[in-house]
Amino acid sequence: MLLAGILVVGLSIGCSLAATHASFQTHGEVTYGDAMLVAFCIPALVAPPSFIYFVWITRRMEALNRQLSLLARQDLLTRLDNRRAFVEQAGARLEGSKSQMLVMVDIDHFKHINDSLGHAGGDLALQHAAAVISAAAPPDALVARLGGEEFGLLFALEAGERARAAGELVVDAIRLRLEALPLITPAGLTRMTASFGIAISRADESLDHLLCRADNALYAAKNAGRNRLAVAS
Repeated sequence: MLLAGILVVGLSIGCSLAATHASFQTHGEVTYGDAMLVAFCIPALVAPPSFIYFVWITRRMEALNRQLSLLARQDLLTRLDNRRAFVEQAGARLEGSKSQMLVMVDIDHFKHINDSLGHAGGDLALQHAAAVISAAAPPDALVARLGGEEFGLLFALEAGERARAAGELVVDAIRLRLEALPLITPAGLTRMTASFGIAISRADESLDHLLCRADNALYAAKNAGRNRLAVAS
């Protein structure tokens, strides 16, 4: 950026000096020293503000591009990653050596919440669930709103049944916290629960297949009475 500025100023001064020199040689109506001074001062005054404007425009465009990139990967309501960002990062994690626990979370009876509290209340419910899930998730977990009232959670597991059991305890702690912390609205307190479908990645398993297994487990949790966990086979 600095080099571009030096080139802008230097070329402006050089071109102005050359043009003034040619004019003097042709017409000879002004003193050479005065003409060369004017030729130097004009670009020296004009070029720096032009370069500053160029820098401002460039940085403004970079900031807008960063903002657009963020908007393309973030859910605006909950400030969590959206499905696109989740899929990109989850796919990369599945290529690693560690097993991953994928959790699909669906708010129970969300239509009833939306109908009773209105769309504004439904938005508050989604923000509340997002805050509870992200706060209780493991530090390295991916947390995203996948769409509607559905959230996704992905975190690494060590090998062994004990690690898997510990992972399930983490997920159940999230369920219990969501159940215990009511949603505060102008209409009063509203209790919320969610159902959880869990799938543990297998060697060389695609993300689509893992998502499908977790989704099937989620439906099993819903069908079994909601506000519970179900683990995919």
